[in-house]
Amino acid sequence: MVLNNSLTHYGALSVYGEDIPLAACGIVMKTNAILLAIIVGISQGVQPIIGFNFGAGKYDRVRQAYRLAIVWNFVVSAVGFCLFQFFPAPIISLFGNGEPLYFEFAILFMRTFLFMVLVNGVQLLSSNFFTAIGKALKGLLLSLTRQVFFLIPLVILLPLRFGIFGVLLAGPIADFIAFVVSVFLVSREFKTLAAQQKNCTPQER
Repeated sequence: MVLNNSLTHYGALSVYGEDIPLAACGIVMKTNAILLAIIVGISQGVQPIIGFNFGAGKYDRVRQAYRLAIVWNFVVSAVGFCLFQFFPAPIISLFGNGEPLYFEFAILFMRTFLFMVLVNGVQLLSSNFFTAIGKALKGLLLSLTRQVFFLIPLVILLPLRFGIFGVLLAGPIADFIAFVVSVFLVSREFKTLAAQQKNCTPQER
């Protein structure tokens, strides 16, 4: 809602008008939703594996499962990144034709807003990771980092300086900050798991 309102407001102040930014946003979000569905599927699929091994005290396998899921999320995200950055026009054309100004903004929107799609899977997987090991509150808070804690404030603040381009910049900046927070929290948790693993007896391992 905040994103749409910002696009409408700042679009009206630009050469693109109100309608073009909203139409482009719909296409970009629908396209990204397909990619996110795959990433979410991988993240949720590994969740019971992580939970089972955590409950069994197999902390090394917990880390291995997380890292394997990260690799596959990265592969999927890399494919999406290449498509969004190098083939935005054909993707946008699948949703219909429009005037040159529409394609100009839609391509700019896709390339800019989804620039950090490469690391999106880390935050989604990390949220499920904490839920799987019984830290649901931390997982919930982590799941809100990108959309709520970072994206909304950035969508409000950045356009004050950069206009409608600031709305587009909010996406990759929010993605990157959420990625950094996820890496920090998971790294700390991995250190804790490693310490617990060392304290386990050979029978418990």
